[in-house]
Amino acid sequence: MVVRLGGYARISLDKDGEELGVERQRMDYMQAAAARPGWLVAEHYVDNDLSAWKRNVKRPEFERLVSDLESGAIDGVITYDLDRFTRQPRELERLVDLYEANPKLVFATIVGDIDLSSSDGRTMARVMVAFANKASADTGRRVARKHRELADNGKNGGGFPAFGWKEDRITVDPTQAALITKAHEDLLAGSRLATIVREWQAKGVQTSRGTGSPISRTAVKTILRNPRLAGFRAVKGQIHYGTDGQPVRGEWEPICAPDRLEAVSAVLDGISDRYKGRTKNGTNAYRYLLTGILRCALCGTRMLPNARSSWSEGSKGSAFTYRCPVVSDGGCGKVARAGEPVDAHVVNLIHEAEGRLSAPPEADKIWTGESRLAEAEQERSELLAAKAAKKISMGTLIALLEPLEAELEELKRDRAAHAVKVAQAANPSLIEEFERLPLERQRAVIMKHVKAVMVSPAGRGARKFNPDLLEVVWAA
Repeated sequence: MVVRLGGYARISLDKDGEELGVERQRMDYMQAAAARPGWLVAEHYVDNDLSAWKRNVKRPEFERLVSDLESGAIDGVITYDLDRFTRQPRELERLVDLYEANPKLVFATIVGDIDLSSSDGRTMARVMVAFANKASADTGRRVARKHRELADNGKNGGGFPAFGWKEDRITVDPTQAALITKAHEDLLAGSRLATIVREWQAKGVQTSRGTGSPISRTAVKTILRNPRLAGFRAVKGQIHYGTDGQPVRGEWEPICAPDRLEAVSAVLDGISDRYKGRTKNGTNAYRYLLTGILRCALCGTRMLPNARSSWSEGSKGSAFTYRCPVVSDGGCGKVARAGEPVDAHVVNLIHEAEGRLSAPPEADKIWTGESRLAEAEQERSELLAAKAAKKISMGTLIALLEPLEAELEELKRDRAAHAVKVAQAANPSLIEEFERLPLERQRAVIMKHVKAVMVSPAGRGARKFNPDLLEVVWAA
């Protein structure tokens, strides 16, 4: 009789991603199964680079194996060691329930053979998993303490080097740093994150882990706002603060200035007004150039594009129109205009305006809240020092910290929004290459100069485009 077994292999950390550890386990259990008459490893279940102790880690192959045991697709399990299989008592009990219900199921380990089909074997398995769980918990506490110490001293932690740095985690990787710098500039110039993600994917950019899959939107966003870029030590993606209440500086070379990182983070978080309320989902993902910029001169409502379904290339007229929404949608519905002529006219106006509109005054580049922010941060540090010296109680500290930290957060949000405006104003003119820019960058150039374009009704029977019916409200 053939016993169809599921072979399970797992390793918690595979830094190089070569799966050498799990492959050794697989070879060992295959050899052990071959030595037993009638045993056949019918299916392999491999969870590489996954913990069996952390409760929030999902092991897909482990779950598939349990499901196959329940359905009868396999007659048992063979694995290198019990702690490769699980380090969580709750997971073991799931297996115990299955083996108690079906004592014919086989469970074999290469190291310290455990038999879940017997009461003694199940008891021994429970003891071993309990000790393995405790060992993992003890190790976790020591590792967490070590990471905290490294963070307090501005040292690098373990794992893969962050994107933007070489293997030593200190020296900047010039190729990756150039990608980050350009992405920052593009974001501040009006590009969408989705556009940058597509560009990186087209170039085959990979994260430091080098999974082989196209880089994801989440990964790109995490890279572009990493506090490490400005030289700050981060813990779980957030700036790490020392016991003095100040951000901890790292030992590595920074890639950008703190104000640039703050401006980019503000754009990604939607802090800047320019990136708020533009579309239903809060992004600036538009299909038409002047969406949200044109307004009805009769009621002031933003005009929306309306594509003509019957229009085709080569036909007369415009492929789309801008219309004031009907009354039920908040407008008056009395103003409409062919889209292409309006777009072309506004672009020509921007070309003319580029040479005569001056840059913001130098004074506008200075954020007026800097001194108060420094004072508030100093007050926070003094309160923490007073608590450490046992001069004030925890209750007093919390009572004083809450309003102060709320003020700090508001000041930082205001500084970030200001940094976005300064960074955008510092961008060089893009008018000369306007036609080659993606749509969101074209819109950014327009909104640099224009607050709104008011559209007056053309009158009954009017056919010819009349630029006098458009009134531009300039930003400066």
